Amino acid sequence: MRKRTIALIATVLAAVALIPVLAGDERGKPDPQPSNGREVQVTLSPVADTTISQVVQDGDLSAKTTLATCPTSCENNTAGRRDAQLRFSVTTLPASATDVHATLRVYSWQDYPARVSVGDAQLPAVRTGFNEFPVSLGNGTFTLSQEGYDQRIYWASEENADPALRPQLVVSYRQAGWKLVWGDEFDGGTLDRSKWNLRNGEGRDIDLGCNVDSPANTFVSGGMLTLRALRQSVACGSRTRQFTQSYLDTMGRASWQYGRFEIRAKSPTTATGSTGLWPAFWLRPDDGGNGEIDVTELPGGGAWYDKATASIFWDYTPVKQDVRIPLPGGALASDGFHTYATEWTADSLKWYIDDQLVWTRDRTTTPWFDQAFHKPYNIRLNTQVGGWLGTPDAATVFPADFVVDYVRVYQ
Repeated sequence: MRKRTIALIATVLAAVALIPVLAGDERGKPDPQPSNGREVQVTLSPVADTTISQVVQDGDLSAKTTLATCPTSCENNTAGRRDAQLRFSVTTLPASATDVHATLRVYSWQDYPARVSVGDAQLPAVRTGFNEFPVSLGNGTFTLSQEGYDQRIYWASEENADPALRPQLVVSYRQAGWKLVWGDEFDGGTLDRSKWNLRNGEGRDIDLGCNVDSPANTFVSGGMLTLRALRQSVACGSRTRQFTQSYLDTMGRASWQYGRFEIRAKSPTTATGSTGLWPAFWLRPDDGGNGEIDVTELPGGGAWYDKATASIFWDYTPVKQDVRIPLPGGALASDGFHTYATEWTADSLKWYIDDQLVWTRDRTTTPWFDQAFHKPYNIRLNTQVGGWLGTPDAATVFPADFVVDYVRVYQ
């Protein structure tokens, strides 16, 4: 055996902290605070390994590139003890990691009647395949020692030609979750105007509906916010529109640069009877400039109702990226309450539906990521009628209610 020092740096990928759905209150509303984060598991490769020996090294077992162990009286040589030492980089684990557990996995090509230990962990016999030792991380250095069998045991090393056989350190830990920094549970009897602006008497040129500040279109009841679209003719700015709709935002009241933006809602966009309806939960920059993050859009109509849309915009020429996403398990946005969330960091955007990751954008996928997504954004929440989806037809059902259980922001 030759003494070797290997320099393969192990990289631990940062894990996404998912927000767990908890038991919640008597209405089934999920608890607004994550409990104690999420369980993360990473597998590390050694940065170095060697056989520590009191005898002259004598090859690598037919070029398998191995580590060796043997007791003090190794093969009747009283000076022949061999231990295998492996070193891992554990400094890359998050400083906030708690409840850390680690397992050292080392591969043997055959069974042996030997006791092998790593620290306080001991196996009564060696088995073909990976042998596992629960260990404490310490400084990431582990020594494999052998007793009760006076012949060398060979183990696959970090240099083994087959990467699947190389030693592994499997580390699991709990990573701190997001902290709730803003939210509305809609538990009062009226809309909290300290948190929300309610737009009135306006509509975009492409819209068929008029945004109105009316209790007929926006109301809180039973712990829910309802944004209602109605088929009714109203004067709206310089024109008459045939529908009214609800549009809320937090401009001038609350904005955030990075965070998890989450809504739990039920959409009116059924398979039939929803053509021209367009509920949405989205973000726009405070400065009014370029950029948009659509956490979810839930357009109606036969070609749209069965998927959620996630989008990002740089400008409206359009420079954008979007995706239409089926809900997990074949669910529909109209069949009950579903959770839609976007986790926005300095390096990426990740979309979740019912806590399942469904889409990711970063600098690799989006060359204009840094230009668009490094400034404060505010929340927009609305039910739009018409626009690029077209005009509601005779089958479109009104009132059309976008019902929101909560809106939450975590950082």
